Amino acid sequence: MTHANYNRRFRSKKQGYVRLSSKKLVSFELGNVYYAVPIERVERIVKDFNSYGLLPSGNSLVRHQEELITLINLSQIFPSSRSIVDCNYLIICTLNKSDRLGFPIPDMPKILEISEESFCEIPELYRQQQLPPVIEKLIRAPDGSEVFYLNLDLFSAM
Repeated sequence: MTHANYNRRFRSKKQGYVRLSSKKLVSFELGNVYYAVPIERVERIVKDFNSYGLLPSGNSLVRHQEELITLINLSQIFPSSRSIVDCNYLIICTLNKSDRLGFPIPDMPKILEISEESFCEIPELYRQQQLPPVIEKLIRAPDGSEVFYLNLDLFSAM
């Protein structure tokens, strides 16, 4: 009979789980399409906001806690989304040290924890079909849905 310590002491491989690096994302739905931004760039989520200063591009402003925040009208970028009037929540993200960017969305966003291997490139043929440049990657969510990953740094170039 073999002693229990013998097996443990002479194992060649360490048994255990390898933890894959993962990212936390804030995910939201616009017109049956899911989008996500990195959680570390989300400053806060606000319910019930009033926008003003509407530009022809559809962008506007909102004042929150004595700070002016630029609202990006996602319906101008993503045609399947709703107008700002239909939106009840505002995701406020940091763009750089001094600027904030707001995304008006209709429903409360969700938190996703996604492994690095769930990120993939968007096929070039699909990208050529007037896909906004702010959509950087495609993510396979744990529930099987596809989520477009938005690169917030590219919003400043728009």
